[in-house]
Amino acid sequence: MKDVTSTSFGLVIAFLLPGLAALYALALWAPSILEMFRTFLTSNSNIGLFLLVIAIALSLGLVVTVFRWFLFERWLCKSHCLNPFYFAQLSNDAKLVAFRAAIDEHYRYHQFWGGMTVILPVLYLGWLVNYWKGGSLLLKALSFLVFIGIEYVLGRGAVAAYTIFIARAKSILEQDNA
Repeated sequence: MKDVTSTSFGLVIAFLLPGLAALYALALWAPSILEMFRTFLTSNSNIGLFLLVIAIALSLGLVVTVFRWFLFERWLCKSHCLNPFYFAQLSNDAKLVAFRAAIDEHYRYHQFWGGMTVILPVLYLGWLVNYWKGGSLLLKALSFLVFIGIEYVLGRGAVAAYTIFIARAKSILEQDNA
């Protein structure tokens, strides 16, 4: 049962949460999505709306994954990769279990932090456009610095989680069969 629970949690943080953040970011740009969100958060919501929000969020989470993959795995971390021949080692049950644990413990966090790195600029710009009509220049500058700080930490966390995952996966897959 532990595998199902950790895998389910990993999929939620890798796809659903960034997808919900993307949906909310889009709601800041599209009034109809914002209205759907407002209804979703009230007692007028129903199971159909719940399923619709989850389906849209998962779809957006998968779209965000493509941008995350390109930004991190193909650009920022391109020197960290697994040799395709390593995957033949996964026919060993012990290695497969250890590899899946490395995915759940490191790669899923990379997916979340990287996905949020992709979404945060859209969310921040939408927030600025919709909710910051006035206000002092100092507060705007401070909010921008906070945004940059969060973006930096999320990006560094995504890179670190990915490189740790690759190192652990190589360690697992390069071990001699015992």
